Amino acid sequence: MTSSRFLVIATVAAAMVTGRATLAQQPAADPAVQEVRQAIDAARKEVDAYKKAGGATDAADQPAIKWDAAFWAYRERYPRSDAAALASAEAVRLLGRAGLWERSHARVASLEADDPAWLRVASPVYDDGIARKDLPYTIDTLSRVVGATTNPAIKSSVGLIVGRAYRRQGDLAAATRALEAAKGASPGTPYAEEADGLIYEIKFLSVGLPAPAVEGQTRSGPTISLASLRGKAVVLVFWGTT
Repeated sequence: MTSSRFLVIATVAAAMVTGRATLAQQPAADPAVQEVRQAIDAARKEVDAYKKAGGATDAADQPAIKWDAAFWAYRERYPRSDAAALASAEAVRLLGRAGLWERSHARVASLEADDPAWLRVASPVYDDGIARKDLPYTIDTLSRVVGATTNPAIKSSVGLIVGRAYRRQGDLAAATRALEAAKGASPGTPYAEEADGLIYEIKFLSVGLPAPAVEGQTRSGPTISLASLRGKAVVLVFWGTT
């Protein structure tokens, strides 16, 4: 490899995130969770088949409406459980995928700020804002939850999504404030760790900032530093493992 060519330096990123807050879940064998997961599989297949067949969004036989009611019923069957949270999030997600935004927003608005379902529902609300190009809706909705909840885990996990939404909008200052608040709301948790990683990315890995100091071993063996390549064309490939 010559200095005139692009150099690929692969480094392990210290903190890689997937866009979703990590939720401490009940054991996989929990029958209630398994029941909901099976229902989710069936619902997605039916909704996808309906869309492929050209079914109308507001038709009486729209399966998303039927499954929304079924998933919401799990909230009464398994109140304030991970199964209920999983079902709540899927109801919101399915309604959004079907284009039934008003129904989806009504479900979201019906949740109290301390409802554990927010640990899962915040993500589809974020997806909603992206799909409709309306991140202010996401930010406003989730910010109200952050301000009203007394549950540190909800404050941290939902605040994390608020930070992501601000970052996607390009408001890095607001994103940093939201992420700092999320980090402080529940120290030592996966939410706080993820918020810390995002803050680092904003401060040191945002577009237009100088690249951080990187040093790594080339395929041929020698160690090389980014500083030694100043003035040359360089491609940095960041990757991570779990």
